[in-house]
Amino acid sequence: MITFKLKDVKYEFPTCWPDVTYAQYVALLKTPNNIIDYVALFTGLDRAMLATAKLNGVEKIVVALSFLSTPPQFEAGPTRMVGPYPMPKDITLQSLGQFEDLRALIQQLPRKETKDYTIDDHLTVAELYLSACAIYVQKVINGEYDPEQVENVKLRLRIFSCIQVLQTGAFFFGRLLNTLTGTTTRSQKITQRLKKLLLDFPGYRRSLDFLRPSSRKLSG
Repeated sequence: MITFKLKDVKYEFPTCWPDVTYAQYVALLKTPNNIIDYVALFTGLDRAMLATAKLNGVEKIVVALSFLSTPPQFEAGPTRMVGPYPMPKDITLQSLGQFEDLRALIQQLPRKETKDYTIDDHLTVAELYLSACAIYVQKVINGEYDPEQVENVKLRLRIFSCIQVLQTGAFFFGRLLNTLTGTTTRSQKITQRLKKLLLDFPGYRRSLDFLRPSSRKLSG
């Protein structure tokens, strides 16, 4: 993370994908490809105000945004932490309630090829991974599974790293499919779908036209 000042107030700004929250990650789906909208998204500042504001370190912000030109990097398995919560060494499901709720999520996956996804489909899949992560993390937090608490946990997860939430949620999707089918084939497809989803999300692999010398100023 880096910081910059505006009217003597400091604002933090991400410099890599792990710094981006789940909520910001999803918001990128509909964020126009320009520096004003990115700064507004990551800081919560008003776009109209930013368009005329005097900022120190604009070049620093532009360079920091270069991570948007490459997709996030995900690994196999859940992340070691999800926010402040350490994932246990035993990552098996230990509740029939978790099993059934995860199975219900799987039925909501869009029935089409990833290349045919609309923005709404991408949002649906991201929300399903968030829900899957929450179903597992809720038990980690409370010690036993309570489906009525899952929505509250989802609210917490939205401000945690998108890498942690999506990678962990996708893992439990794949693990359950593996359990249901008795093969790793569908589990591998879920992993491949996650990777393809990230590559195809509008806004990733940006051209970063604003990095060109003629565009290195905060203007629309």
